Amino acid sequence: MEKIEVNFEKMYYGFPVILTSFYDENGVAHVTPSSSSYSLKDLMALGYNSKGFAAQHLKAGTDFVVNLPDRSLQEAINYCGSRSGAEGSKFAAAGLTPVASEHVNAPAIKECPISIACRVVEVVESEEFPGLTHIFGRIVSRSVAKEYLSAEGRLLIDKLNPVIYAGDGVKKGFRFLQQS
Repeated sequence: MEKIEVNFEKMYYGFPVILTSFYDENGVAHVTPSSSSYSLKDLMALGYNSKGFAAQHLKAGTDFVVNLPDRSLQEAINYCGSRSGAEGSKFAAAGLTPVASEHVNAPAIKECPISIACRVVEVVESEEFPGLTHIFGRIVSRSVAKEYLSAEGRLLIDKLNPVIYAGDGVKKGFRFLQQS
């Protein structure tokens, strides 16, 4: 396969879209979409633009929940991605329902099949990568919709239907896994 070197500002090579939810200092539930995340064991890592509404709140040590939407929530993802949380809560207008977490002071999203409750443990901003904020959280609990679990309580991977974000910083968009 012949390759051509490119000079893209960004390279999104296919990341699952997440909806991160949290409360602001007034107890108002907020939600923001992102594709910059990963988890290892009990670590959740998120990446944000440092000036964004979510980054400002999470940097303050706010608990948060990472919610994995499926393709049925594409309109909600689009809505949440087109507005800033500084304008107000996006839950109602996006057709999403905040549900208080039993383990952290942050709402889960009822319509998402997977929710992962976390506590902020570290925030990293460096001069090497100005304008980027990395939030590291400790996973406190994982909740999965019953229909996504086997009789033995294990994840039914074939049930997952995440929205995938890909692009080059200019041309970008959403993709879906093939239905099996």
